[in-house]
Amino acid sequence: MNSYKISTGERVTKITIDRRVREAKKEKLAQQVDQFGYNFCTQCKANTDVPIDCAHVVSVDQCQRTGRSELAWDLENIRILGRSCHKKYDGLDLQFKTKQDE
Repeated sequence: MNSYKISTGERVTKITIDRRVREAKKEKLAQQVDQFGYNFCTQCKANTDVPIDCAHVVSVDQCQRTGRSELAWDLENIRILGRSCHKKYDGLDLQFKTKQDE
């Protein structure tokens, strides 16, 4: 069974981490709705870029590798982003050049 450390040295399973991350994302989205009445991208402030994603400042993988797994479900480590801003944030918006462009 895969398990990862949290800052106290306690170990939590990957299943537990994933469940807590899902719950934290739901809570983060609910907090935004409670405060503003709707969900929107905190990067560009638009609510037209759907779907709305939850991105981690410190990735879940990094949290697990550094023994700070609890950061994965820490609400302060989660940002609400539209899909295109999320791709940019994660560096997945790369444009490929053709030979003509070079």
